[in-house]
Order: sequence, then C-alpha cells, then structure tokens
Amino acid sequence: MARPVKEGLDYFPLDVDFAVNDKTEAIMGEFGPKGVLFMIYLLSAVYQNGYYLQWNKLKQMQLANRIEGVSPELANQIVNRLIAYGTFSEELFNSAKVLTSQRIQETYEDATKRRKSQKPTKYWINVDINKDTSVVNANINPQSKVNKSKSNKSKVNNYDDDAGVTREQVINDWTTLWGFPNGVARPEIDEWLEEFKPEVIAYAIWVAGEHQIRSNACLKYVRAIVAGWKKRNITTLEQAKKAAANHDDRIKSERKPSGYSKPRRKEVTPKWMQKGASQADSKPNSSDDQQDDMSDEAFLAFMNSQEEAK
Repeated sequence: MARPVKEGLDYFPLDVDFAVNDKTEAIMGEFGPKGVLFMIYLLSAVYQNGYYLQWNKLKQMQLANRIEGVSPELANQIVNRLIAYGTFSEELFNSAKVLTSQRIQETYEDATKRRKSQKPTKYWINVDINKDTSVVNANINPQSKVNKSKSNKSKVNNYDDDAGVTREQVINDWTTLWGFPNGVARPEIDEWLEEFKPEVIAYAIWVAGEHQIRSNACLKYVRAIVAGWKKRNITTLEQAKKAAANHDDRIKSERKPSGYSKPRRKEVTPKWMQKGASQADSKPNSSDDQQDDMSDEAFLAFMNSQEEAK
C-alpha cells in the first residue's frame, strides 16, 4: 500500500521582526497579546493544512477555544483585520472563504520542493508559478521580500484596461514604494477604489513612483493626481495615461527658457516634505496651509520641480 502524501508542514519560519512589524503592532494595539497569539495559531493552522485554510464555523470555534479570552466573534474580527492588512488574500476570502497569501504559498513551495508530488493548483495565487491553473489568480504579495527596483519597473508599464488589477495589487504597489499604508492613507485609498478601477489608482501610484516621490509626500501627491482626474471625468486607464503624458509635456514646455524671465521666488519646503517627516506629520500649519491652497496642477508642478532640482 502506497504511503499517503503529506500535505502540511511540520514547522514554518517566523521572521525575527514579527513582533515589531506594522501588522503585528496593529493587531497588538487593537486586540492585545491574545490577538497576536491568535495570529500565530492561525498561521500554524494554515501551514498544518498546507498552504491555505478553509475558514468556516468549525475552524473559528476550534481556534477561539484554544486561547482564553478569545470568542468566536473576536476570532472573526482578527481574521477580517488581517485580510484588510493584506496578510491574507481578500479576493480569495470573499470568493471561497479561504485564508492564504502569496507569501504563504512561496514558503510552502520552498519547504516541499523535494517532495515527489505534483505542483499544487487549488487556490494558487501566483500565475507565474503555475500558468496552467484554472483557479482564479490574484497578484497580491504585501509581505514578499522581492527586490524593489525590479518590482517597480515590472508592474504598471504593462497595465491596461483589462489587466485584471485587484485592490490587493494597489495596496501591494503602495507598500513596495512607501511601506504599508498607514491609518491616514488606507481610508483614502479605499475611497479612491470606490470611484475608480484598481488599474487607474495603481497607475496613479506608479506615476508618483516614476517621479521618485518620497513617503512623506506620497499621499498628497497621489491625492492631487486622483483629484485632477476626477475633475476631468477621467475614468479609464487610457485616459489617465494620456492626461499624465500631457501634464508632463506641459510642465517641460513651461520650463524652457524663452528670453527674459523674472527671478523665481525661492520655494520654502514645508515641514511635512522635509527628510524624516512622515505622512502623519502633515498636520495643518502655516506651511501646509500654503500647500493646501495650491491647485492640483500647481502642487504636481511644484513636486516635479523639486524632483528635477535634486
């Protein structure tokens, strides 16, 4: 009789910065130590099963009963937060109640590469790993430790209206450039995604990345882009690309020397744009008020001039 094929793992790696990464600290802040312990129990259950976990009433009760003070309702709340933070695929959870991610699947594949078994296809996320799978795929990888320079150049240049970009991809693009969106940026991103297709917002993020916008200015820069497109009733990726190209051409044209020109007033860099500042530092003050009074076009022109002055 043939030996049954082992599906799960006996152990899984836990990053040394697990206790201090953004997601763990967010769970700790909202749910306390029991929330973090539940995260570990949940990841253990996923890897024990293989690379995904079907989230149902049975698993909810089992995991909740293992930790004192965790009710089934609280377990659901923690799972929902982890999905919102990108630890698990929102698309697969909404469609199949499955908890998994590309990072989990990469870990599983690396741990089982010596096993004599077929490559998994069920709920497999990364299209590049398994091109023939008929399962719905989503390119989400907020935890992936991929080389950032390669990741930035390989993405949005190929976006088109039927690119299949997901909400998770938008968060992933933001995270790759500036880190996981904080409590100020994430609600705005969600609002943009309610009004525009994900590929349009992903392209706005890429435009900011191409102009080398730093994390302390990224929210206002992307906000200005999106507001400008909304004002012009731009709704498709093709329209957004055309608008961005026209904007860049116009800015370049305005900077060409044409005889005598008045001396340019020296711009004072506001506090929120200075090195070391964060998105959370952009609270109203005299410098910020001056920036807030700028039109979207003026703000983008200002930021682009800062880029060329580097």
